[in-house]
Amino acid sequence: MLRRVRELHRPSYLILRARPGDTGDRPLAAPFASPDIMVGPDGRPQAVVWNLGFREVTATTEFYVVPAGLPVAPENARLLGVGNPAIIEPGRSVQVRCNRAWSGGQADVLLVMAFHPDLDPVVRPFDPQADRHVGQMNYPWVGTFAGRLGERRVRVEIRPALQGLYRLRLYENGAGFPRCDRVMKPNGHRFHWLEVEGEVRLFFDLAVVNNNRLALGVGPRGGPAEKGVLDRVEA
Repeated sequence: MLRRVRELHRPSYLILRARPGDTGDRPLAAPFASPDIMVGPDGRPQAVVWNLGFREVTATTEFYVVPAGLPVAPENARLLGVGNPAIIEPGRSVQVRCNRAWSGGQADVLLVMAFHPDLDPVVRPFDPQADRHVGQMNYPWVGTFAGRLGERRVRVEIRPALQGLYRLRLYENGAGFPRCDRVMKPNGHRFHWLEVEGEVRLFFDLAVVNNNRLALGVGPRGGPAEKGVLDRVEA
């Protein structure tokens, strides 16, 4: 449980954390990337909203997307959807799910705002550096991620390519050559592609979990898939 904020004049204290251990001090001087904002397997964004105050509060949660390359500002943000009103007890958190999937377009920034319009309102909308009610998740594509897929160790290297594309190399068990080497464009928050290996058609699905984790699934069409979570090891 996070330390409660002892401000008697602010009995309700909602926060979308910018990093583990964040207690709401703003402005942020260091880079921010909320560990509590993620995308579920169904494509619906989710956010963990904390109440570090001393009274129960019902949080309103809104999910926005900002197109790639544009500043994070109200004029560039598009409302994706909302979460159900969340009743949060003092010192507790609740996971809120968006009512709509984040499925397409070229939005590479997901913003979430959690607030109570009267008891704990947003002060600086769309400004995660200045307002604890605002959280941000960026696409974590560029970098190297590692984890396990079944019994195999897997490493995925993702680097930018020309014209908004990315180059993906997938290695298994420390091999010096990749099992897959593709240049492609993400569809929303995931890469999804087909590989033909011998007589087997395998589908690969690489999806955002949060700023530092990707989910990987590999399996035949219509059959069970091996699944694993890869953690960022290099920027």
